[in-house]
Amino acid sequence: MATPFVPKQAIPFDGALLQELQGNVSDNIALDLLKDLPALSSSSVIHDNGCGYGAVTMAVMASKPPKGIHIHATDINPMFMAQLQAKLAENTDWPVETENMDACALTFPDNIFDLSMTTFVFSGLEDDVAAASQIRRTLKPGGTGVIAVWKEMAWHTALENAHHKTRGADEPMAPFLSKTWYKKEKVQQVTRDAGWADADIEFVEKAAWLDLGEDLKRWVTLAWSFLAMPVGGWKQRDEDKWDEAIDSIVQELRQGPLKVEDGVHKIRMIADVSLMKKPE
Repeated sequence: MATPFVPKQAIPFDGALLQELQGNVSDNIALDLLKDLPALSSSSVIHDNGCGYGAVTMAVMASKPPKGIHIHATDINPMFMAQLQAKLAENTDWPVETENMDACALTFPDNIFDLSMTTFVFSGLEDDVAAASQIRRTLKPGGTGVIAVWKEMAWHTALENAHHKTRGADEPMAPFLSKTWYKKEKVQQVTRDAGWADADIEFVEKAAWLDLGEDLKRWVTLAWSFLAMPVGGWKQRDEDKWDEAIDSIVQELRQGPLKVEDGVHKIRMIADVSLMKKPE
């Protein structure tokens, strides 16, 4: 089988680069959310569902939780978990277990978690209704489930525009870019289909700044490498027009929502968050 074509400018992706791409925006959203949730007790059992590099886990630990809590961090992609596992190797006293697991088919027993947080995961799931059902099943009666999705991603439009500019208006949107959007209305429908009652769900908005680093072009290159592969895979055209796409995104960001503080480029992002209480 022929090796798939990859533009020479594309950066091979790994878990560390995922964290660089996401910056600390997910961490800050998670930290802010913890202030709105029921206080953790020494017996709390927490699920960092679709944990990736562990934004929720690290936010919980940064909040100085009581001794005795336990965190289960799971993700279907072991590459994404590598950063969290490296962090745990440096913090061997953290009460965290990691396991490769599909959010749509959790293997935990019923009624095990006091808190289950699924942040910025639903857009990439194969079966979102199953995932919402699994959150409900694994929560203890009275437990809290959290689903967070992005409402505003100011950088996203710039990548979409570069896609059309370099590939034509009729080219289907790159799959990762099209999947990234997952609206509040979709969460509402999915949770209903999974058996949640509207009365048990509250929606809140949370905002945070995404740090793009001092080298804006590098962040844009990471984003284009990870998110912009077109339907059917990369083509020679993408290599030929790579610089045009990157320059287009950089220029649009600089002319639009970008701000710079102490040399660091930042963009404000807003999340829609569902807070779900399982009936007792």
